[in-house]
Amino acid sequence: MNTRQQDILNLTEKHGEITIKALAEALKVSEMTIHRDLDFLQDEKLIHKKRGAAVFIENSYRNSSDFYLKEKREIGKKAATLLSQGQSVIFDNSTTAIECARCLDENISLTCYTTNLEISQIISKNRNHILYCSGGYYFPDSSGFIGKQAEDFVSQVKADIAIVGASGISLENGITNPYPMHNILQNKIIHSAKRCILVADHSKFDRTAMEKTAELSDIDMIITDSGISEELLEKYRKHIEIITV
Repeated sequence: MNTRQQDILNLTEKHGEITIKALAEALKVSEMTIHRDLDFLQDEKLIHKKRGAAVFIENSYRNSSDFYLKEKREIGKKAATLLSQGQSVIFDNSTTAIECARCLDENISLTCYTTNLEISQIISKNRNHILYCSGGYYFPDSSGFIGKQAEDFVSQVKADIAIVGASGISLENGITNPYPMHNILQNKIIHSAKRCILVADHSKFDRTAMEKTAELSDIDMIITDSGISEELLEKYRKHIEIITV
């Protein structure tokens, strides 16, 4: 990846979705050059290229320089502390939900549901927890299962808490994600629990990804990191409870 392609990836990550025209203007190159760079980034599964724009993809298989990895770990750790003995919890396929699973209290017993292969492997190492996993089509980019079989599994779940992530959080557009094939499943996970906790780093606020998953009002709480600006924090706290770590 060259420097310009890294700049494109950074801009796309920052905005969630950005037009090719805006990228060309920001980097002072032709739109044709941007198209070629986006083709490369799409082949690397780092962005999704659609008509006239690029959409950021959150990929759990990035290397150790993964965006905001430290923040995600702190967010996941905080979310884990909100789970108590005997509760049931469902995890989605997001990278921050994976970090939450890593931090579960080993001394309590939880009933855990997930559509994510990596989360199931993490939880299965602790015999105190009861684990239920979905089947379905395995989608490597999210380390998770999707499709009708996974959706039917989630439809049967009545959990106390759902731990979910998002690529975009917006007052205008709600909760958004880059994969259209995930949206039905993600929406079902959000509505499968009495209480839904969204775990997302500060870069996800005021940005819109490719597809709408749910309304902001479908979420009960957001846990984010201290990198969020006071302005954004005040803006969103008028609509939803937010914990910062």
